[in-house]
Amino acid sequence: MTRIYARSEDGALRQGEIITGLVHARLDIETVEAGEARWIAETHPYAITLSQDCDLDQDWKSQPSADKPNSAARPLSSVLFAQVHEAIDLKGRGGLNSELWKRVRQNKDERFHFLEAVSPENDAVGIGLPEMGIDFKQYFTIPTEEVYRRLQKTARRRCHLASPYLEHLSTRFCYYQFRVALPLDHQSV
Repeated sequence: MTRIYARSEDGALRQGEIITGLVHARLDIETVEAGEARWIAETHPYAITLSQDCDLDQDWKSQPSADKPNSAARPLSSVLFAQVHEAIDLKGRGGLNSELWKRVRQNKDERFHFLEAVSPENDAVGIGLPEMGIDFKQYFTIPTEEVYRRLQKTARRRCHLASPYLEHLSTRFCYYQFRVALPLDHQSV
């Protein structure tokens, strides 16, 4: 039987790992020139790691310790995430009619990626996760050290995609980012 998810474990973050309660602090643009910056804390109910496994693993192995305290030597300055929505919420967004939603659910629309529900046995918390969806336009980064600190406090590692579902997500995200904007659409006579 092919499994789609595996429970999250301690150690390096994994590409395709679903995290809940991840806080992303971003600068309030209105305060950029005001002299004193203000930060807005946005909590992502669900986020998925998009950074490559090899980069995450290499960074984890180079963490500062008593014998190598220089945290500036970390090879991965930030972790790339995509915001994840419960499928019911994603489906309710404007512009997602029933025909488009059918394509999204089958992973046939280049902008979105559908994730089936996670069973309790594949969830590190043991309660499972609902069907979810990713809009590839909604991605963000968080400094690597900050991510691991947040995981010690409030964010929870839940599960990660297993192969080949991980590679499917990764190639679809890269394909979406690799699109070429044409100055004009092709014409048909």
